[in-house]
Amino acid sequence: MSTKREGLFGINPILEALKAGTREFDKVYIAKGTHSKGIEEIVRLCRHQNIPVHFEGRESLDRISGTKKHQGIYGFVAVKGYSSVDEIFDIAEGRKENPFILLLDGVEDPRNLGAIIRTADGAGVHGIIIPKHRSSGLSSTVAKTSAGAIEHMKISRATNLLNTIEWLRDHGLWIYGLDMEGEKEYNTVSYDIPLGIVIGGEGRGIRESIRKACDVRVKIPLFGQVSSLNVSVASGIILFEIAKQRVKRSQSADTERY
Repeated sequence: MSTKREGLFGINPILEALKAGTREFDKVYIAKGTHSKGIEEIVRLCRHQNIPVHFEGRESLDRISGTKKHQGIYGFVAVKGYSSVDEIFDIAEGRKENPFILLLDGVEDPRNLGAIIRTADGAGVHGIIIPKHRSSGLSSTVAKTSAGAIEHMKISRATNLLNTIEWLRDHGLWIYGLDMEGEKEYNTVSYDIPLGIVIGGEGRGIRESIRKACDVRVKIPLFGQVSSLNVSVASGIILFEIAKQRVKRSQSADTERY
């Protein structure tokens, strides 16, 4: 489901949206020093619904919201509803393909997330899983950068990415991580399996706990002076390597049939 607005501001609109559950909030910003019963209730509801709350200076909130009429509060809402992991599996089953799921460990730049969604759609990814915290939400910037791909991609949001990885493994997936210190080069391994591929956030890569949870860690070799690639570029390289292998496997199977 899509919404037409990226943000809500004002105490009553946000409070009523939280009570009604009609909006998918990514995060809520509150101006430091703002106190009222309404604000207290909003904070309580956000904590109950596991929505991140950030306290900012009033000038910062003016900039974030683009208005000075925010009443000390502004909430980002998703421009598209999130899907369940089961819905991602349904896509794979409908295509009669091994699951191909992308897990993003903390991509916080909305332009990077949008570019990755666009690439993932082109590479045939069945769905993307992002963490609820320390990640860009599905903002209008993400939608615009994805060039429309966001409308075709199932995107799920995990409260605990590590637990989600264990759940995926229990459901038959191998978890591969893209890591600068990976044991194998990305184009020397087979991806023709039920697969979850983990890619870390900008500058930091995969968190240590997530790194340890991966069955295999692969790396992209670099030959110049820089030590890392932009996360959206790295995503494109490995996702299309996986897509290439899967296409070859499918073509081989078709040839064997004849």
